[in-house]
Amino acid sequence: MKLRGEILIQIILFTTTFTLVHGQVSIHGIVRDSVSNEKLSYVNIGIRHENLGTISLRDGSFNLTIPAEDKADTLTFSMVGYNDYKSAIQDLGNNVNIKLKQKTEQLAEVIIKSPLLVEKKFGESNYHALVQFTDGSTNQKDIFEIAQLIRLDTTLSKVTSVNLYISAARADSGTFRINFYNYDGKHPTTRSYDKNITQTHAITKGWLTFDLKQYNIYMKGDFVVAIEFIPNQPVNKPINYNVKVVGSTKSFYRASSQGDWRLPPHHYVLYVTALVGNTSK
Repeated sequence: MKLRGEILIQIILFTTTFTLVHGQVSIHGIVRDSVSNEKLSYVNIGIRHENLGTISLRDGSFNLTIPAEDKADTLTFSMVGYNDYKSAIQDLGNNVNIKLKQKTEQLAEVIIKSPLLVEKKFGESNYHALVQFTDGSTNQKDIFEIAQLIRLDTTLSKVTSVNLYISAARADSGTFRINFYNYDGKHPTTRSYDKNITQTHAITKGWLTFDLKQYNIYMKGDFVVAIEFIPNQPVNKPINYNVKVVGSTKSFYRASSQGDWRLPPHHYVLYVTALVGNTSK
């Protein structure tokens, strides 16, 4: 049994100001871990169920403008591995210190007894479609997240990679976070894997592969895998990836950190590889 210890994080909103510009609220702050005092990068910040939010930068800082009609709402801070923190927007003032305590969790050790495993693909791996077009992540102030429903059998399988087909190269690299969610039969729900998987890759045409072997991710049944596009500073061109207008897979997307999942009119060319039992022997 592995024991995950208590984690305390502290979100410090410094020089938080309420600038009234036609009733808008301008919030500035920084996010830190209260144990190490380390600045937390890529914290998702926004209003639940609204396409309004931002993400903390590499130095933990963030800026967010709240429209007048949303001033009475609640702001949510979330990050993989931490409990969400919620606060009424009107309660956020100067030099606010917030401490979050994560419950101690016991993680069961996973033992795979199959004598012979093979690596197989699950999802949409065929990018040579008769009809296809290019989609792109366009929101440069907040995250853009795409997701694919993956169907495994009832036996635990080790997920070894996530793969997305990129349709055009970009001069610089991109930063991504890989997320895994439970599935309620309609949409992604809560996270099913609660460790931060953030990787930076060069953007070249072809398959963009996220190697996950070191994370020991074991899944079974239906789940959702997602790729979260982290905005770069300074702002650069979108990352273009292929989609298909026909296919048997089920895809999702959301255009803000705390927004609702939506179903696109297309399917992402996105798949995972997993080690499964070799039933052909």
